[in-house]
Amino acid sequence: MQPTTPTIFDEPNDFSKPDETRFAADNKLYIEFFRKPVMQPGKSREAGRAVYEEIDYVRIHVPGDKSSVIERPLSQQDVFRFQDRYNKWKAGQEEAVTGTPLSALPGMNASKVEEYNFFKIITVEQLADANDNLGGKFMSFQSDKQRAKAFMEVAANNAPIEKMNAELQKRDAEIENLRTMVEALQASAKPTKRNVAAPATADAE
Repeated sequence: MQPTTPTIFDEPNDFSKPDETRFAADNKLYIEFFRKPVMQPGKSREAGRAVYEEIDYVRIHVPGDKSSVIERPLSQQDVFRFQDRYNKWKAGQEEAVTGTPLSALPGMNASKVEEYNFFKIITVEQLADANDNLGGKFMSFQSDKQRAKAFMEVAANNAPIEKMNAELQKRDAEIENLRTMVEALQASAKPTKRNVAAPATADAE
């Protein structure tokens, strides 16, 4: 009996000799390339704040079948399979950004994030180091920049975001308790009207 060749299920490492038949139907697929911010646990622990890194992803659609969608980090095989479309996407691709998203900065709403993104200020780090000349483009630029700097200073002391939030919530609760106590003291200090008994009259003689 002739020995059989074992079936190899792993992805091929040598892309110089492609299997022309393996991905013959790829031209029928709808392919999307995009970048997605992914939290980096190691960098986040070191920086004391949430640090994200934009990772290249691919989304593969089978036209006409909404249930057949694959989304995953881009692999070498994906680049090989969809080389032409990948090259076109890569040509118009912006530089990957690493840092803490502006949305993580307290007081930063979605519309303000979009405004800063338009000027390529994507992260808290970029806002903290932004040129003061941008102050004429944003009404609250200086206060936003100061909050970004304060955020970075706290993070530099290796205070995890969870701890920061817990401390802020504790402070807010203490302030609320003090306010309630002051209101209660003020209410108790107000003079109250008391019923004063009328003086007794002498018996008529």
